[in-house]
Amino acid sequence: MSAATHRASLTAESARLASRVADAARVAEARLEVAVADIFLSQPGRLDDRTRAATLRLAEATVCAIEQRIAGETARDLTMADRHEAAVILDTNRSLAWPRLLEAGLMRDADVIGELIAQARVDLLDESLAAMRAPDAAPTLVATLVERGAPAQRVAAVAYLVADGTRRGGASGRRAMLSATLHARIAWWVAAALREQLGATAGPVGDRALADATHRCIADHADDGGAVDPAAAALVRALAPSPAERAELMVRALDGARVALFVALLADAVSIEANDARALVLDSASDGLWLALRAAGLPHDALARAGFLLCEADRERDLSLLIETLDTLAALDPAVAAAAVAGLRLPRDFREAARALARCPPA
Repeated sequence: MSAATHRASLTAESARLASRVADAARVAEARLEVAVADIFLSQPGRLDDRTRAATLRLAEATVCAIEQRIAGETARDLTMADRHEAAVILDTNRSLAWPRLLEAGLMRDADVIGELIAQARVDLLDESLAAMRAPDAAPTLVATLVERGAPAQRVAAVAYLVADGTRRGGASGRRAMLSATLHARIAWWVAAALREQLGATAGPVGDRALADATHRCIADHADDGGAVDPAAAALVRALAPSPAERAELMVRALDGARVALFVALLADAVSIEANDARALVLDSASDGLWLALRAAGLPHDALARAGFLLCEADRERDLSLLIETLDTLAALDPAVAAAAVAGLRLPRDFREAARALARCPPA
């Protein structure tokens, strides 16, 4: 090797090393920015590590399941169109979409992440409530209904068990149960990420195959945006509880680690949507849930029992504060409590429009 060639080689190697050092410095700087932001993020806005991890697991599993469907069907169509090289890219490389969607910031979509966080928190509440049950506890509400309920109640209870079992995850793992709108949004994100991976390999044929596979994935989804919610609502209709029965049923639903059923009972009691009832259950920073439970007619003992279970299952809830206010809450006229949460009965779009105007008051 000549001296000139050797010097050129050293220069090239030096440039590569300098580039790697610069890349590492940029990564380190970005990580530091994230760490600093996390340190100074106000506590009320932060997710605990358990919720964050559960949400990310749920998000990744959901995206990967949608990708598996779209990539598999696209690869099949590309093979039939003699685009074997492009088909191999999709067949041999799975989980291509998840890291790309994270990198592009698409998973920061407030609607998508808000729903995923809510579902993850319900999962964690159910897990905590189940862990609190004594080994020799009496049969749960749903088990009792399946065994000894009236015929319509037994049918509805079985349907609810099936839906809730699907929500909790089967052999394929827990995935989010999304509305048709949110499922379609993620499906198109996945399709775009796969198109990026294919590059020019498949060309217009690949684009068409991806679009067709995505359309099929969306059409087959059938709006299960809470398949558990309709099943729980149907069970509540079959039960048709009186105010006195409702209090016992709500406590037993929590005791049996069936948060979705508790939510359905609450939604029915105060005539609000299931998503709004779920939001009350998950909002540990306000008294909205306790007011709604009082509006539902829960007496002192039922309020105390439901409150204890939720406070024990949700670390963010303050049991001591509930104890301090329990007597006052139980003495509150249910009609007064109902008036306090009456705004939730308005259409969601109406409420969001009113909030948007409130953020910018008239001059």
